[in-house]
Amino acid sequence: MSETSYNWCRSLFYQFASNGVQHVAISPGSRSTPLSIAADSTEGLETSIHLDERAGSYFALGLAKATSKPVILICTSGTAAVNYHPAVVEAFYSGTPLIIISADRPPELQNRGAPQTINQIELYGKHVRGFFQAPVPGESIQKNALTLATDAFSQSLKPFPGPVHINCPLREPLEPSNVLFSNFEASDYLEMTQEVDVSELEKFLEYEKGLIVVGPIETDSTTCNKISELGSVTGWPVVADPASSMRNGPHTKDCVIISSGEHIFRSTWIKEHKPDVIIQMGRMPTSKGYKLFLNEIGAKNIICTDELGFFPDSESVATKKVAVSPSALATGLTQLAGKKKQTDWTQSWSDAERISSLTIRELVSNSVFDEAATALYLEEALPEESCIFVSNSMPIRDLDAFLPSSLKRLKVFANRGANGIDGVISTATGVSKGSPKVPTVLFTGDLAFLHDLSGFTALKRLGSDLTIVVVDNNGGGIFSFLPIAETEGVNFQKLFHTPHDLDIKAIAEIIGANFFAPTTRQDFLDALKQSINISGVNVIHVIVDTQTNVATHKTASNKVSEALQ
Repeated sequence: MSETSYNWCRSLFYQFASNGVQHVAISPGSRSTPLSIAADSTEGLETSIHLDERAGSYFALGLAKATSKPVILICTSGTAAVNYHPAVVEAFYSGTPLIIISADRPPELQNRGAPQTINQIELYGKHVRGFFQAPVPGESIQKNALTLATDAFSQSLKPFPGPVHINCPLREPLEPSNVLFSNFEASDYLEMTQEVDVSELEKFLEYEKGLIVVGPIETDSTTCNKISELGSVTGWPVVADPASSMRNGPHTKDCVIISSGEHIFRSTWIKEHKPDVIIQMGRMPTSKGYKLFLNEIGAKNIICTDELGFFPDSESVATKKVAVSPSALATGLTQLAGKKKQTDWTQSWSDAERISSLTIRELVSNSVFDEAATALYLEEALPEESCIFVSNSMPIRDLDAFLPSSLKRLKVFANRGANGIDGVISTATGVSKGSPKVPTVLFTGDLAFLHDLSGFTALKRLGSDLTIVVVDNNGGGIFSFLPIAETEGVNFQKLFHTPHDLDIKAIAEIIGANFFAPTTRQDFLDALKQSINISGVNVIHVIVDTQTNVATHKTASNKVSEALQ
């Protein structure tokens, strides 16, 4: 054998680094030895070690979200690669670039009962943008590795971002040999650009009564500015999901940002202010009120954008679908629209947002300290450019209902692709790693926190700075919002709320996290401001009551509806 597996793997990572990959998350294993050593010895690549593949994959997901760059995952053969699957699914549906490299047994050991061997061919099915079965390194020249790396890197980004899987069969010896590694000239990565023609949408700009609805989407300040500019020139309000990062930042001064959409769409006011056209960008918004509005009232024209290859139209209300990114669409429509003056339609929504926001703030300020107050005061306590990672279930809905709009730039991340509660601590850790100069706060419920304790125990070892706000209702509070909570003959507590009765403080002490237990708004503000200035891991534990939260959400919508009459 003229070349070892190690030297072939060196070529693979040499090309990845040349293409712009910066980080490799490694889960240790024997079969993946040449992959791990090669990645760790490649200049320009930073490596991190993750004992739990599931936690490691969510860490990579968070890092890729924060940096918008592909992150590589390495694992050994067998169930190790299976443990990546939930994060791969989320990456696919959220459009996050990951490159999974799974080590595998060589062909002669497949289907022979060899230990730690499963069928890894197309393991992730349709949840990847591409699958590559690598050749056995000893049967392939190093130059082939360069091509493979470039192809995988390209498919993780274009035409739609997402995960890519390379399955790599490796023969022994797995250890480095004395064969000299040759630095082949790296292949050029050809970045594809696509001209976007949105002229067919120009006719919709003739409508005065329009809305721009921005759902969960990975946005940067440039994209936010472009969408805001579109709102300005059209006079159309921008309804901003918290996970769009459109609610908070300097761009909010240039257009009408709607942060109270969850309540406005449930009000009687909306029936007299029905839009003629809606441009929906990103994935379906979190707001249940918006979904109810679409099904009950809707609009003449609903245009959905697509940046992932599948359209965010779960309610089947779209009248037109366009395969274009929100950034490109906003740029194109702004050029077509020209400069417009603020209209009565714009003013009516501006007034509605002002009244709704004041109503919500007054309600929350005069009620008990609960999830609503926690969501609202996050914005007040966090400094400029802070990152918030919010878990699914109730926290994202609390944020949607109560996070106010402001000029303060905040970047909000969430796993809204598949909407699971998996890996929230690990994903937030990845976001923190990818945003080292600003505070990162995880806003999570107790069940999601407990679901990722492996990620929690890894925090200190990885040296990450993270503040975790745990809203603890001793179970699954979201189910109390559903009709099943009031259905007779159902053991609701056992089957749905599922109380755990675990001591969050004791769990935090496992890794020596700083612990805060605020009971008032001021305590919470003080704890949050203090924690983001302390390096390491901080846990802010907020005990809340589920029924109180249910009542607060309902009361908020009712009071907004009354105030808008």
